Amino acid sequence: MSDWFKQVRENTDNIVHEIKNHPFIKGLIAGSLPKDVFQFYINQDALYLAEYKKVLATVGIKCHAVEETQFFLDAATGILAVEDALHKTYIKDLAFNTVPSPTCELYTSYLARITANHSLSEGLAAVLPCFTVYKEIGDYIQANQNEQANNPYQSWIDTYGGIDFENSVNKAIAITNKYAQSADKETLNNMELSFTKSTKLEWLFWDSAFKKEAWKI
Repeated sequence: MSDWFKQVRENTDNIVHEIKNHPFIKGLIAGSLPKDVFQFYINQDALYLAEYKKVLATVGIKCHAVEETQFFLDAATGILAVEDALHKTYIKDLAFNTVPSPTCELYTSYLARITANHSLSEGLAAVLPCFTVYKEIGDYIQANQNEQANNPYQSWIDTYGGIDFENSVNKAIAITNKYAQSADKETLNNMELSFTKSTKLEWLFWDSAFKKEAWKI
């Protein structure tokens, strides 16, 4: 399969459409998202990324080529370095909540389980939406926001709409497509299931942040 990503992206178009039309994203575009909601999101994102870094390392170690391993190790440190700067900008004056929300815990636990216990191909498919969805949403926000507005979240928006992140996304797609080419039918099916579930979890993450989700008991 020469372009596995193109097919599964088309099959998840309805989910990405829902993300683009979520009130959280609309608030980012307008710069009207309540500050406390964005702070909650950034806090949970920091907790998510602390686990995502480990997941990328797990995938990288399983890769068959040295350059693929290096890419995922570099991606783990590089993405987190950028995120760390954003987190310091947006939460430096606030108390940091060390408790992940139910959705944050669900997403990170799912990624850890798939990357540790399933095939490399499934692991690649599971971690890919964190690259591709953020890039697509970053581009979507940039294309639809009012350039004259003084958006308080512009630093965040520019991070995911930039060329450096685009290069990383394209490399992650290329690596995943490579392994899909040699995958059997069952593996391809499992890869799509993993990709789809992670894409759904991306929506859930935005939604949980908008609602400032907390443990009910």
